[in-house]
Amino acid sequence: MSDGAERKPVPAIPKEAQVMAGILRALGINEYDPGVLTQMLEFSYRYITNILEDAKLYSNHARKRTIDIDDVKLAVQVNTEQTVTGPPTRDVLLELAQVRNNAHLPLVKPGAGLRLPPDRHCLTNTNYRLRSARGGAGQSAAGARKTNGVGTPTFSMQVQPGGGMKRKWEDGGQN
Repeated sequence: MSDGAERKPVPAIPKEAQVMAGILRALGINEYDPGVLTQMLEFSYRYITNILEDAKLYSNHARKRTIDIDDVKLAVQVNTEQTVTGPPTRDVLLELAQVRNNAHLPLVKPGAGLRLPPDRHCLTNTNYRLRSARGGAGQSAAGARKTNGVGTPTFSMQVQPGGGMKRKWEDGGQN
């Protein structure tokens, strides 16, 4: 090491942290915050501690002096059942759906539903009125078309001011 290059001191990483870093590298995660290793170590420590405490309880309950593999397996199984829940089976879901769908929906009350403002305030309101351009009885108005001697009315459209629009049919001589 006398080539003139100075070596930087490598920070001492605990063996457990090196294992966690190896797991991350194996998963293809090469860049991560240094706090990730700390969080992973804390999680694994807490998980293993809980499993071993439960295994010790099961061993004591069986009046054994040492913890064996069956105690640890039982502790892992119980912990998994308590913390990890899977979705219900298809049969259970179908049964629940059948029970729920058998109940009749309540009848709709007459006042229930979509409440709209009065017609004059709605965009669905008619904004025009029709006025007949034909004359009185027996007379044809200018612009009226005759078919077989019968006058066909023509209509003109008037837009009501102020937004209050109404349809109106007016006979020729009656206003």
